[in-house]
Amino acid sequence: MVLFSILGPLEIYSEKTGTTSPGEGSFQDTLLITLLSARGRVFPAGVLIDELWGQAPPSNPVNALQAHISRLRRKLRGLEPDRPHGRLALMPLSGYRLDVLDEEVDAQLFLAEAAALEREAGTLPPEQVVARVGQALRRWRGPALGGIVGGPICQESARLYEQARLRVLEIRFDAELALGRHGAIIGELTELVIARSSFRERYCEQLMTALYRSGRQAEALEIYRHAREQVGEAAGTGPSRALRDHERAVLEHDSILEAPDTGTVRTLAGSRRRTAAAAAPGHRPSEGGRSFARL
Repeated sequence: MVLFSILGPLEIYSEKTGTTSPGEGSFQDTLLITLLSARGRVFPAGVLIDELWGQAPPSNPVNALQAHISRLRRKLRGLEPDRPHGRLALMPLSGYRLDVLDEEVDAQLFLAEAAALEREAGTLPPEQVVARVGQALRRWRGPALGGIVGGPICQESARLYEQARLRVLEIRFDAELALGRHGAIIGELTELVIARSSFRERYCEQLMTALYRSGRQAEALEIYRHAREQVGEAAGTGPSRALRDHERAVLEHDSILEAPDTGTVRTLAGSRRRTAAAAAPGHRPSEGGRSFARL
């Protein structure tokens, strides 16, 4: 078995030889990363040429591509000398395809773990959610695709992997708040909120909650103002209703913001069910506060 790692600098681990082959930043690496990002897809030569060279192709791009294909074939064959057929195949009249399984690509394994967390986090104890998120994130060794910009295929794949990573972090922060660990996540959340590339309104809500529970109400409100500016610049609209309700709760010292009794928190879904009950008709929010997720 071979494991292709693209959540960071390219690495190929061969179980047969027991060795890891690091990428060299060559055209063959970019070609392999492109094929891995859309595993199983057949790529016409023209698509791969555009991905490798964009608007500045060599004088004979078809010959150049074939040369890189040949070098990549030799590299892969050297890692699996007993494999009966090469991984990189030329499909008649259609293009090139890399023969690779989902379980052989770290990015595909991560996407599967992220999807499972999305489905199951609400039914699991928060401690288990934190542990599973940590396990999934250990697959990351640096920027997706090793920071290789590439063409449209690489760029879209990198965006997909990064968005899944940010969502998994969001799930982890919910679990940490459910466990009363608000102080431990303030620094990490602050960095994510400040960075434009990772800005998400949910991060702002989580950071506001963590700051409020730490006795830092003024800073929590400053995060709301920062979010309002970020959202306005990005979309020309104001913050979401959920974020506005979060600000109101901070201003009104709503008790729903207080840290949960960790002895009674069992699952994230339990916290959300309590929130739904608080929002039900006839519920009277304490101290005039608004109802929203108590995490």
